[in-house]
Amino acid sequence: MSSLNINKKKIKNRIVRIVIFQMLLIFSIETIHSLDLSEEEREWLAQEARLRFSEVNWEPLSNTFDETIYSGIIADYLKILTDSTGLKMDYVRSSTWQEVLEKFRNKEIEIIPAIAAEDDIGTEVLLTDPYLSFPLVIATQAGIDFINSTRELEGKRVGVGENYTSHNFLKQNYPGIELVPVRNVEEGLRLLNRGELYAFVGHMAVVVHNIKKTGYDLRIAGKTEFVFEHRLGLPPGHEKTVAIFNRVLSQITPQEHNRIYNRWIRINVDIADYSLIWRVLAFAAVIIAAFAYWNRRISKEKRHIQSLLNDLNTLKRTLEKKNTTLNRMATTDRLTGINNRFKLDEILKMEMACSLHTKHYFGIILLDIDHFKLINDTYGHLMGDQVLIQFTQLLKENVRNQDVLGRWGGEEFLIICPLTDKAGILNLAEKLRKIIESHIFPEVHSCNASFGCTVSNRNDDIIKLLKRADEALYEAKEAGRNTVVFFDREPKAAG
Repeated sequence: MSSLNINKKKIKNRIVRIVIFQMLLIFSIETIHSLDLSEEEREWLAQEARLRFSEVNWEPLSNTFDETIYSGIIADYLKILTDSTGLKMDYVRSSTWQEVLEKFRNKEIEIIPAIAAEDDIGTEVLLTDPYLSFPLVIATQAGIDFINSTRELEGKRVGVGENYTSHNFLKQNYPGIELVPVRNVEEGLRLLNRGELYAFVGHMAVVVHNIKKTGYDLRIAGKTEFVFEHRLGLPPGHEKTVAIFNRVLSQITPQEHNRIYNRWIRINVDIADYSLIWRVLAFAAVIIAAFAYWNRRISKEKRHIQSLLNDLNTLKRTLEKKNTTLNRMATTDRLTGINNRFKLDEILKMEMACSLHTKHYFGIILLDIDHFKLINDTYGHLMGDQVLIQFTQLLKENVRNQDVLGRWGGEEFLIICPLTDKAGILNLAEKLRKIIESHIFPEVHSCNASFGCTVSNRNDDIIKLLKRADEALYEAKEAGRNTVVFFDREPKAAG
């Protein structure tokens, strides 16, 4: 009796997943990127017609609900490629990453949808430009301290997916780490949760998703310096296909990238309420039937629409270039060329949300050029601008790759430091203070700065975090300037 109930639940779960997938397709905005194709390119695409690809279940990058449905972040990018080129892509199921690579080597598939340039495929492969990127992160049990550098893993047992990008990266660059290859992320996190591994290194989106899915008491304790840039891989002889794909990928706007990200990273579905499920199914059946009818109508007009899109292509490219320029102007400080206050606010919100979700913390440094008004009054505003530009260049050259630098306003700058604790923040601030102090500026010669530092905590919001950094900066100024001050909690009110 219990076995029958379990089977019913499995069937209901599968039906609901299929319906949810279909509804996501219905309500997503279809984007067709028009291409000016030569006659030779049209003949090439017509000759290829269908390409086979394979991938494993790496939620939220790829979801394999059953033998025929393939969805997820990668699937959305493949849909843009198929809509824009007219090529059909057939999904071939694989159980492991090794099986995907074997199918590619044996010419059973023509596309590997998501590989890095550093991956060892075992045969020659042509790569498209990157269309998506995520860092490789370090997962540990909750009691482990922050890991500031990948080198801290040397001598430790670290899990990696067998022949995954993380496996190849650590094997080549950190021979002192004791690598433990596992079949997939789920197995790696299971071993980590049981204490059989010190850490697991993997793709940020996949690791975070699986920690949340399993409910294990694990955390993201750090991230490596490697960033996984997703590319499509095709066999030799497909140079034209790669060139056409690159043109489509280059036309994907930041808004489209964000829509795909938000659709899969931020949507959570609870399928426990079966009474609700069947109401959703009934509604979905009506919607799908109507959608199928309109889909047939739309397909008849598609050629006509494509013709119109070709005529508008030149105008569209011009508008996209102007839009890119406007976006850059809206988020970049005009004088220094770094992030402006608007962009820093946006990044702070994202970092705070990520911190609350993954249980990792981050730090900020608020710094201010000492006596900058005196520089302007003595040497003039033009020379003051030159000091700001050189000051910015010093910061850019000496912050870490993962840090975010921006101009907070006037002579104030903000540095956002992901996955950094108190010691890391203080080390970076003191390093910058000494570099600025010893630098020779034109005409002005010497220039100092004061630093206010803090790190986020579990009860934080952005206002509290910035207030602590501002109070620490004020304390540094009061202490005589050219000083680093750290506050880890709100200062007590006077009196």
